[in-house]
Amino acid sequence: MSHSRDRYACQINDEGYCIFTGSPHQTGLKPGTEQIINANGEFLFWSHEALASDASGNVLEARGKPTSDGDELMKSSQENLTDDEKVFHRVMAIMYPIRNALMYDIAELTQIQWDTLLEELTKRKIKETTFTEGDTPRDNYYGRQGIFELAKDPDGQDIHHEVMRFLEESSLYLLCHTTSEDFNEMLKETHPEGHDPCCGAGIEEKIGF
Repeated sequence: MSHSRDRYACQINDEGYCIFTGSPHQTGLKPGTEQIINANGEFLFWSHEALASDASGNVLEARGKPTSDGDELMKSSQENLTDDEKVFHRVMAIMYPIRNALMYDIAELTQIQWDTLLEELTKRKIKETTFTEGDTPRDNYYGRQGIFELAKDPDGQDIHHEVMRFLEESSLYLLCHTTSEDFNEMLKETHPEGHDPCCGAGIEEKIGF
């Protein structure tokens, strides 16, 4: 189990949803567009001038490290970035709203909204299936629909491990699809548990942006 998931917890609120500690991202890519928007849906800047940064405002290094609390998109030139670095920042922009939806906005989230957020995952068949019959919780995993249904009805359980695993693997698999073989190899070499995430992604044919 990834140690990064242990930094998070969610608490069952009065409505029965498991709402995470921390704060939602205030920026993200509006699905189906090139617009970076704020939490109110207002246009901020274009995706080709967006860089992901940490809570201190430092530009994130293009790696497989999971998204963290406080990460945001800032307006800056991508002129000196490699193609893989540009893709990395786009993946972060896509994942921030998905992360918000599962961790903070699940009460209001509709099936249509969820499907719209996941368009880039769906077209690449990322996280297609759910499996919950493993010998241990570590052996279980949730697909796009399975994690939505779990988050909508957690049955009083702390589901932070399941949600964080979905988010981490979705982000990695999207990177695997959209970056070069060299970047894929770097993801393998730097994985904290020594895994090859791009092998786990089960990619038959890469689909870039």
